[in-house]
Amino acid sequence: MLCILISLVASFSAASGDRDDERLALGVFGNANLDDRIDEKDIAYTQEVIAGRMPSNNLTDANYDGKIDEDDITQIEKIIRGEEEELTVVSESNWDEYNAATIKKPVKTVLTRFFDSAEILRIFDSTDMILAVGCKNFQENSLFFPELSRLPYVADTRTSELDNEYILRMSPDIFLGWYKEDREKLPGINLIHSKLWGLNSSRDIRKLGYILDKENEAEEYIKWHDDCINKIKDEVDEIPLDDRPRVLVALPKPGGVFGVYRGEGGTTGMDDLMTLIPVNSIGQLLPTKEYEEVDTEWVIEQNPDIIIIASNLIEAKGGSSFAGYDLDDPSQMARERDDFLSRPELAEVNAVKNGRVYMMEYKLFSYSQSMIVGAVYLAKWIYPDLDLNPEKIHQEYLSRFQHLDYDLNEHGVFAYPPIEVESGLAGIPDRFAGQI
Repeated sequence: MLCILISLVASFSAASGDRDDERLALGVFGNANLDDRIDEKDIAYTQEVIAGRMPSNNLTDANYDGKIDEDDITQIEKIIRGEEEELTVVSESNWDEYNAATIKKPVKTVLTRFFDSAEILRIFDSTDMILAVGCKNFQENSLFFPELSRLPYVADTRTSELDNEYILRMSPDIFLGWYKEDREKLPGINLIHSKLWGLNSSRDIRKLGYILDKENEAEEYIKWHDDCINKIKDEVDEIPLDDRPRVLVALPKPGGVFGVYRGEGGTTGMDDLMTLIPVNSIGQLLPTKEYEEVDTEWVIEQNPDIIIIASNLIEAKGGSSFAGYDLDDPSQMARERDDFLSRPELAEVNAVKNGRVYMMEYKLFSYSQSMIVGAVYLAKWIYPDLDLNPEKIHQEYLSRFQHLDYDLNEHGVFAYPPIEVESGLAGIPDRFAGQI
Protein backbone atom coordinates (compact mmCIF):
# COMPACT_ATOMS: atom_id res chain seq x y z
CA MET A 1 0.00 0.00 0.00
CA LEU A 2 1.31 3.40 -0.96
CA CYS A 3 1.64 5.69 2.02
CA ILE A 4 3.48 8.82 3.08
CA LEU A 5 5.33 8.81 6.38
CA ILE A 6 5.26 12.02 8.37
CA SER A 7 6.65 13.00 11.74
CA LEU A 8 3.92 13.62 14.29
CA VAL A 9 4.11 13.65 18.05
CA ALA A 10 1.86 15.08 20.77
CA SER A 11 3.34 18.51 20.17
CA PHE A 12 3.82 18.62 16.43
CA SER A 13 5.23 21.05 13.89
CA ALA A 14 4.65 22.23 10.35
CA ALA A 15 6.33 24.20 7.62
CA SER A 16 5.64 27.90 7.96
CA GLY A 17 3.31 28.03 4.97
CA ASP A 18 1.29 25.03 6.16
CA ARG A 19 1.19 26.45 9.66
CA ASP A 20 -0.30 29.74 8.48
CA ASP A 21 -3.01 27.87 6.58
CA GLU A 22 -3.69 25.54 9.50
CA ARG A 23 -4.28 28.48 11.85
CA LEU A 24 -7.42 29.20 9.83
CA ALA A 25 -8.51 25.57 9.52
CA LEU A 26 -11.03 23.61 11.56
CA GLY A 27 -8.49 22.05 13.91
CA VAL A 28 -9.77 18.49 13.48
CA PHE A 29 -7.52 15.79 12.05
CA GLY A 30 -9.12 14.72 8.81
CA ASN A 31 -9.68 18.31 7.68
CA ALA A 32 -7.13 17.62 4.95
CA ASN A 33 -7.95 20.54 2.65
CA LEU A 34 -7.85 23.02 5.55
CA ASP A 35 -11.30 24.53 5.08
CA ASP A 36 -14.00 24.84 7.75
CA ARG A 37 -15.61 21.38 7.66
CA ILE A 38 -14.94 17.70 6.99
CA ASP A 39 -16.57 16.38 3.82
CA GLU A 40 -15.94 14.63 0.51
CA LYS A 41 -13.42 17.31 -0.46
CA ASP A 42 -11.13 16.07 2.31
CA ILE A 43 -11.32 12.53 0.94
CA ALA A 44 -10.41 13.80 -2.52
CA TYR A 45 -7.52 15.85 -1.16
CA THR A 46 -6.13 12.93 0.84
CA GLN A 47 -6.28 10.73 -2.26
CA GLU A 48 -4.25 13.35 -4.12
CA VAL A 49 -1.69 13.43 -1.28
CA ILE A 50 -1.33 9.65 -1.37
CA ALA A 51 -0.87 9.81 -5.14
CA GLY A 52 1.87 12.42 -4.70
CA ARG A 53 0.02 15.17 -6.52
CA MET A 54 -0.71 17.41 -3.51
CA PRO A 55 1.37 18.35 -0.44
CA SER A 56 0.47 16.90 2.94
CA ASN A 57 -0.17 18.88 6.10
CA ASN A 58 -0.62 17.94 9.74
CA LEU A 59 -4.39 17.53 9.51
CA THR A 60 -4.18 15.14 6.54
CA ASP A 61 -3.25 12.38 9.01
CA ALA A 62 -6.87 11.79 9.98
CA ASN A 63 -6.24 8.84 12.29
CA TYR A 64 -3.11 10.43 13.78
CA ASP A 65 -0.82 7.44 13.33
CA GLY A 66 2.14 9.22 11.76
CA LYS A 67 1.47 8.21 8.15
CA ILE A 68 -0.93 9.13 5.40
CA ASP A 69 -2.62 6.19 3.69
CA GLU A 70 -5.98 4.60 2.97
CA ASP A 71 -6.70 4.30 6.70
CA ASP A 72 -6.94 8.09 6.83
CA ILE A 73 -9.59 8.03 4.11
CA THR A 74 -11.50 5.44 6.15
CA GLN A 75 -11.32 7.71 9.21
CA ILE A 76 -12.58 10.71 7.23
CA GLU A 77 -15.49 8.64 5.95
CA LYS A 78 -16.35 7.66 9.52
CA ILE A 79 -16.24 11.30 10.66
CA ILE A 80 -18.58 12.30 7.84
CA ARG A 81 -21.04 9.56 8.89
CA GLY A 82 -20.61 10.36 12.60
CA GLU A 83 -19.29 6.86 13.30
CA GLU A 84 -15.68 7.54 14.36
CA GLU A 85 -14.51 5.76 17.53
CA GLU A 86 -11.84 8.40 18.17
CA LEU A 87 -11.29 11.97 17.06
CA THR A 88 -8.00 13.86 17.24
CA VAL A 89 -8.17 17.63 17.49
CA VAL A 90 -5.79 20.52 17.98
CA SER A 91 -6.18 21.37 21.65
CA GLU A 92 -4.66 24.88 21.60
CA SER A 93 -6.84 27.79 20.56
CA ASN A 94 -4.00 30.05 19.45
CA TRP A 95 -1.99 27.36 17.64
CA ASP A 96 1.27 28.70 19.07
CA GLU A 97 1.83 25.13 20.20
CA TYR A 98 0.54 22.27 18.11
CA ASN A 99 -0.77 20.11 20.94
CA ALA A 100 -3.17 17.38 19.91
CA ALA A 101 -5.77 15.50 21.94
CA THR A 102 -7.27 12.18 20.88
CA ILE A 103 -10.78 11.85 22.27
CA LYS A 104 -12.82 8.68 22.66
CA LYS A 105 -16.26 8.98 21.08
CA PRO A 106 -18.97 9.54 21.98
CA VAL A 107 -18.16 12.17 24.59
CA LYS A 108 -20.43 11.75 27.61
CA THR A 109 -19.00 14.00 30.32
CA VAL A 110 -17.56 17.52 30.24
CA LEU A 111 -16.06 19.96 32.70
CA THR A 112 -16.49 23.58 31.61
CA ARG A 113 -14.37 26.25 33.24
CA PHE A 114 -15.68 29.51 31.80
CA PHE A 115 -18.96 31.13 30.75
CA ASP A 116 -18.13 30.99 27.04
CA SER A 117 -17.96 27.20 26.81
CA ALA A 118 -21.01 26.87 29.08
CA GLU A 119 -23.03 29.06 26.72
CA ILE A 120 -21.95 26.99 23.71
CA LEU A 121 -22.87 23.76 25.48
CA ARG A 122 -26.31 25.21 26.14
CA ILE A 123 -26.57 26.25 22.48
CA PHE A 124 -25.86 22.58 21.70
CA ASP A 125 -28.51 21.55 24.28
CA SER A 126 -25.76 19.55 25.98
CA THR A 127 -25.60 20.91 29.53
CA ASP A 128 -26.58 17.46 30.81
CA MET A 129 -23.00 16.41 29.99
CA ILE A 130 -21.51 18.89 32.47
CA LEU A 131 -20.19 17.33 35.69
CA ALA A 132 -18.91 20.55 37.25
CA VAL A 133 -18.24 24.18 36.41
CA GLY A 134 -15.14 26.28 36.74
CA CYS A 135 -15.86 28.59 39.65
CA LYS A 136 -18.36 30.17 42.03
CA ASN A 137 -19.17 32.86 39.46
CA PHE A 138 -21.78 30.49 38.06
CA GLN A 139 -23.63 30.61 41.39
CA GLU A 140 -23.51 34.40 41.31
CA ASN A 141 -25.18 34.33 37.88
CA SER A 142 -27.98 31.93 38.75
CA LEU A 143 -30.60 33.71 36.64
CA PHE A 144 -28.53 33.25 33.51
CA PHE A 145 -27.18 29.82 34.48
CA PRO A 146 -30.00 28.32 36.60
CA GLU A 147 -29.10 24.70 35.86
CA LEU A 148 -25.33 25.20 36.14
CA SER A 149 -25.37 27.33 39.29
CA ARG A 150 -26.35 24.21 41.26
CA LEU A 151 -23.38 22.15 40.08
CA PRO A 152 -20.12 21.73 42.03
CA TYR A 153 -17.24 24.01 41.08
CA VAL A 154 -13.51 23.32 40.84
CA ALA A 155 -12.07 26.76 41.70
CA ASP A 156 -13.11 29.81 43.71
CA THR A 157 -12.61 32.30 40.87
CA ARG A 158 -11.75 32.34 37.18
CA THR A 159 -8.05 32.64 37.91
CA SER A 160 -7.60 30.77 41.20
CA GLU A 161 -6.00 27.36 41.66
CA LEU A 162 -8.01 24.37 40.46
CA ASP A 163 -8.95 21.48 42.73
CA ASN A 164 -6.93 19.08 40.60
CA GLU A 165 -7.56 16.05 42.79
CA TYR A 166 -11.31 16.53 42.46
CA ILE A 167 -11.02 16.87 38.67
CA LEU A 168 -8.96 13.70 38.43
CA ARG A 169 -11.54 11.82 40.52
CA MET A 170 -14.35 13.04 38.25
CA SER A 171 -12.30 12.11 35.17
CA PRO A 172 -14.36 14.01 32.58
CA ASP A 173 -14.03 12.97 28.95
CA ILE A 174 -12.96 16.53 28.12
CA PHE A 175 -12.12 19.69 30.07
CA LEU A 176 -13.06 22.89 28.21
CA GLY A 177 -11.21 26.08 29.01
CA TRP A 178 -7.89 25.64 30.71
CA TYR A 179 -4.57 27.38 31.26
CA LYS A 180 -1.32 25.92 29.95
CA GLU A 181 -0.02 25.23 33.43
CA ASP A 182 -2.93 22.82 34.01
CA ARG A 183 -1.56 20.30 31.52
CA GLU A 184 1.06 18.73 33.79
CA LYS A 185 -1.26 18.73 36.80
CA LEU A 186 -4.08 16.83 35.08
CA PRO A 187 -2.52 13.76 33.42
CA GLY A 188 -4.96 11.68 31.43
CA ILE A 189 -7.53 14.48 31.06
CA ASN A 190 -8.24 15.75 27.54
CA LEU A 191 -7.68 19.48 27.89
CA ILE A 192 -9.33 21.51 25.12
CA HIS A 193 -8.59 25.22 25.03
CA SER A 194 -10.84 26.77 22.40
CA LYS A 195 -11.71 30.41 21.71
CA LEU A 196 -15.46 30.17 22.26
CA TRP A 197 -15.96 33.85 23.08
CA GLY A 198 -16.05 36.90 20.89
CA LEU A 199 -17.08 37.72 17.37
CA ASN A 200 -14.62 35.44 15.56
CA SER A 201 -15.15 32.09 17.25
CA SER A 202 -16.81 30.10 14.44
CA ARG A 203 -13.81 27.83 13.89
CA ASP A 204 -13.70 26.62 17.48
CA ILE A 205 -17.48 26.32 17.76
CA ARG A 206 -17.40 24.03 14.72
CA LYS A 207 -14.55 22.03 16.26
CA LEU A 208 -16.53 21.52 19.46
CA GLY A 209 -19.51 20.52 17.32
CA TYR A 210 -17.43 17.69 15.85
CA ILE A 211 -16.19 16.66 19.28
CA LEU A 212 -19.72 16.46 20.74
CA ASP A 213 -21.50 15.24 17.57
CA LYS A 214 -23.39 18.53 17.41
CA GLU A 215 -22.36 19.69 13.94
CA ASN A 216 -25.89 20.73 12.93
CA GLU A 217 -26.45 22.76 16.08
CA ALA A 218 -23.09 24.44 15.58
CA GLU A 219 -23.91 25.40 11.99
CA GLU A 220 -27.35 26.73 12.92
CA TYR A 221 -25.90 29.02 15.56
CA ILE A 222 -22.93 30.14 13.46
CA LYS A 223 -25.26 31.12 10.62
CA TRP A 224 -27.44 33.19 12.96
CA HIS A 225 -24.42 34.81 14.62
CA ASP A 226 -22.71 35.63 11.33
CA ASP A 227 -25.96 36.97 9.87
CA CYS A 228 -26.14 39.40 12.81
CA ILE A 229 -22.56 40.51 12.24
CA ASN A 230 -23.12 40.91 8.50
CA LYS A 231 -26.22 43.00 9.11
CA ILE A 232 -24.17 45.38 11.26
CA LYS A 233 -21.39 45.49 8.67
CA ASP A 234 -23.84 46.12 5.85
CA GLU A 235 -25.21 49.07 7.79
CA VAL A 236 -21.94 50.67 8.87
CA ASP A 237 -19.21 49.80 6.37
CA GLU A 238 -20.16 52.58 3.97
CA ILE A 239 -19.86 55.33 6.58
CA PRO A 240 -17.07 57.69 5.39
CA LEU A 241 -14.03 58.10 7.62
CA ASP A 242 -14.76 61.79 8.16
CA ASP A 243 -18.24 60.96 9.47
CA ARG A 244 -17.01 58.55 12.12
CA PRO A 245 -17.18 60.04 15.63
CA ARG A 246 -14.37 60.08 18.16
CA VAL A 247 -15.34 57.43 20.71
CA LEU A 248 -13.96 56.66 24.16
CA VAL A 249 -14.79 53.26 25.68
CA ALA A 250 -13.72 53.35 29.30
CA LEU A 251 -14.21 52.33 32.91
CA PRO A 252 -14.32 55.32 35.29
CA LYS A 253 -12.47 54.57 38.52
CA PRO A 254 -11.91 56.37 41.83
CA GLY A 255 -9.68 59.42 41.84
CA GLY A 256 -10.60 60.66 38.37
CA VAL A 257 -8.94 57.70 36.62
CA PHE A 258 -10.29 56.13 33.43
CA GLY A 259 -9.40 52.66 32.22
CA VAL A 260 -9.34 52.97 28.42
CA TYR A 261 -9.85 50.30 25.78
CA ARG A 262 -7.96 50.54 22.52
CA GLY A 263 -10.22 48.86 19.96
CA GLU A 264 -8.49 47.47 16.87
CA GLY A 265 -5.16 45.90 17.78
CA GLY A 266 -6.07 45.59 21.46
CA THR A 267 -5.95 42.41 23.49
CA THR A 268 -9.26 42.27 25.40
CA GLY A 269 -12.78 41.13 24.63
CA MET A 270 -13.87 44.75 24.67
CA ASP A 271 -11.31 45.57 21.99
CA ASP A 272 -12.57 42.65 19.91
CA LEU A 273 -16.10 44.01 20.06
CA MET A 274 -15.06 47.56 19.16
CA THR A 275 -13.39 46.49 15.92
CA LEU A 276 -16.79 45.67 14.40
CA ILE A 277 -18.04 49.26 14.64
CA PRO A 278 -16.19 51.82 12.46
CA VAL A 279 -15.28 54.71 14.76
CA ASN A 280 -12.27 56.84 15.53
CA SER A 281 -11.30 55.13 18.78
CA ILE A 282 -9.45 57.47 21.11
CA GLY A 283 -7.80 54.45 22.69
CA GLN A 284 -5.73 54.12 19.52
CA LEU A 285 -3.75 57.16 20.65
CA LEU A 286 -2.30 55.31 23.62
CA PRO A 287 1.19 53.82 23.21
CA THR A 288 0.44 50.19 24.14
CA LYS A 289 -2.06 47.56 23.02
CA GLU A 290 -3.00 46.74 26.59
CA TYR A 291 -5.84 48.15 28.67
CA GLU A 292 -4.40 51.41 30.00
CA GLU A 293 -5.37 53.92 32.68
CA VAL A 294 -5.39 57.69 32.08
CA ASP A 295 -6.36 60.73 34.12
CA THR A 296 -9.32 63.05 33.61
CA GLU A 297 -7.13 65.71 32.01
CA TRP A 298 -6.26 63.31 29.19
CA VAL A 299 -9.96 62.64 28.53
CA ILE A 300 -10.70 66.39 28.48
CA GLU A 301 -7.83 66.98 26.08
CA GLN A 302 -9.03 64.27 23.69
CA ASN A 303 -12.60 65.63 23.80
CA PRO A 304 -14.51 62.52 22.65
CA ASP A 305 -17.83 62.87 20.82
CA ILE A 306 -19.18 59.72 22.49
CA ILE A 307 -18.30 57.99 25.77
CA ILE A 308 -19.28 54.35 26.37
CA ILE A 309 -19.06 53.20 30.01
CA ALA A 310 -19.01 49.52 30.98
CA SER A 311 -21.19 49.78 34.07
CA ASN A 312 -20.46 46.52 35.84
CA LEU A 313 -16.89 47.50 36.66
CA ILE A 314 -17.42 51.04 37.94
CA GLU A 315 -15.60 51.01 41.25
CA ALA A 316 -16.60 54.37 42.67
CA LYS A 317 -19.51 52.74 44.50
CA GLY A 318 -17.46 49.91 45.95
CA GLY A 319 -17.52 47.72 42.87
CA SER A 320 -21.22 46.81 43.16
CA SER A 321 -23.12 46.09 39.99
CA PHE A 322 -26.27 47.99 39.15
CA ALA A 323 -27.07 46.19 35.92
CA GLY A 324 -27.63 42.66 34.70
CA TYR A 325 -30.16 39.86 34.46
CA ASP A 326 -30.93 39.89 38.18
CA LEU A 327 -31.98 43.57 38.26
CA ASP A 328 -35.20 45.09 36.92
CA ASP A 329 -34.95 48.71 38.06
CA PRO A 330 -32.69 51.04 36.01
CA SER A 331 -32.89 53.91 38.51
CA GLN A 332 -29.40 53.41 39.89
CA MET A 333 -27.87 53.22 36.43
CA ALA A 334 -29.72 56.43 35.52
CA ARG A 335 -28.38 58.16 38.65
CA GLU A 336 -24.83 57.02 37.91
CA ARG A 337 -25.08 58.45 34.41
CA ASP A 338 -26.52 61.71 35.74
CA ASP A 339 -23.65 61.94 38.23
CA PHE A 340 -21.15 61.45 35.42
CA LEU A 341 -22.82 64.10 33.26
CA SER A 342 -22.77 66.50 36.23
CA ARG A 343 -19.02 66.34 36.80
CA PRO A 344 -17.94 69.99 36.37
CA GLU A 345 -14.49 69.13 35.03
CA LEU A 346 -16.14 67.30 32.09
CA ALA A 347 -18.67 70.00 31.28
CA GLU A 348 -16.96 71.09 28.03
CA VAL A 349 -16.34 67.58 26.69
CA ASN A 350 -18.46 67.11 23.56
CA ALA A 351 -19.94 63.79 24.71
CA VAL A 352 -21.10 65.36 27.97
CA LYS A 353 -22.39 68.58 26.41
CA ASN A 354 -24.45 66.63 23.88
CA GLY A 355 -25.65 63.94 26.27
CA ARG A 356 -23.89 61.19 24.31
CA VAL A 357 -22.73 59.19 27.31
CA TYR A 358 -23.98 55.61 27.36
CA MET A 359 -23.75 52.87 29.96
CA MET A 360 -23.81 49.15 29.26
CA GLU A 361 -23.82 46.04 31.44
CA TYR A 362 -20.31 44.63 31.28
CA LYS A 363 -21.22 41.02 30.43
CA LEU A 364 -22.30 42.18 26.98
CA PHE A 365 -18.68 43.23 26.44
CA SER A 366 -17.03 40.27 28.10
CA TYR A 367 -15.68 36.90 27.07
CA SER A 368 -18.87 35.18 25.96
CA GLN A 369 -21.17 34.74 22.99
CA SER A 370 -23.32 37.58 24.38
CA MET A 371 -20.77 39.92 22.82
CA ILE A 372 -22.88 40.07 19.66
CA VAL A 373 -25.64 41.75 21.70
CA GLY A 374 -23.20 44.38 22.95
CA ALA A 375 -22.09 45.01 19.37
CA VAL A 376 -25.64 45.81 18.28
CA TYR A 377 -26.16 48.22 21.19
CA LEU A 378 -22.90 49.99 20.38
CA ALA A 379 -23.74 50.30 16.70
CA LYS A 380 -27.22 51.68 17.39
CA TRP A 381 -25.98 54.20 19.97
CA ILE A 382 -23.15 55.46 17.80
CA TYR A 383 -25.21 55.53 14.59
CA PRO A 384 -28.86 55.99 15.69
CA ASP A 385 -30.26 55.88 12.14
CA LEU A 386 -29.17 52.28 11.58
CA ASP A 387 -31.94 49.73 11.06
CA LEU A 388 -30.99 47.60 14.07
CA ASN A 389 -33.04 46.31 17.01
CA PRO A 390 -30.78 45.32 19.93
CA GLU A 391 -33.60 43.86 22.02
CA LYS A 392 -34.84 41.61 19.21
CA ILE A 393 -31.38 40.09 18.76
CA HIS A 394 -30.85 39.83 22.53
CA GLN A 395 -34.21 38.10 23.06
CA GLU A 396 -33.62 35.65 20.22
CA TYR A 397 -30.24 34.74 21.66
CA LEU A 398 -31.76 34.07 25.08
CA SER A 399 -34.86 32.21 23.91
CA ARG A 400 -33.69 30.31 20.84
CA PHE A 401 -30.10 29.52 21.72
CA GLN A 402 -29.80 29.77 25.51
CA HIS A 403 -33.23 28.15 26.05
CA LEU A 404 -34.06 30.65 28.80
CA ASP A 405 -37.55 31.72 29.81
CA TYR A 406 -36.61 35.37 30.27
CA ASP A 407 -38.67 38.28 28.93
CA LEU A 408 -36.62 41.39 28.20
CA ASN A 409 -39.79 43.49 28.09
CA GLU A 410 -40.22 42.74 31.79
CA HIS A 411 -36.77 42.08 33.21
CA GLY A 412 -33.12 43.07 33.11
CA VAL A 413 -31.06 46.26 33.10
CA PHE A 414 -28.47 46.24 30.35
CA ALA A 415 -28.12 49.64 28.71
CA TYR A 416 -28.87 53.26 29.53
CA PRO A 417 -30.25 55.44 28.15
CA PRO A 418 -32.51 52.82 26.58
CA ILE A 419 -33.09 52.64 22.85
CA GLU A 420 -36.62 53.02 21.55
CA VAL A 421 -37.59 50.06 19.36
CA GLU A 422 -40.83 48.79 17.85
CA SER A 423 -41.60 46.54 20.81
CA GLY A 424 -40.84 49.19 23.45
CA LEU A 425 -37.46 49.88 25.04
CA ALA A 426 -34.19 48.07 24.47
CA GLY A 427 -31.96 47.97 27.53
CA ILE A 428 -34.47 48.28 30.38
CA PRO A 429 -38.01 46.98 31.12
CA ASP A 430 -40.74 48.67 29.08
CA ARG A 431 -42.68 49.78 32.17
CA PHE A 432 -40.07 52.49 32.83
CA ALA A 433 -40.84 54.33 29.59
CA GLY A 434 -41.05 58.04 30.34
CA GLN A 435 -40.28 57.60 34.05
CA ILE A 436 -36.53 58.20 34.13
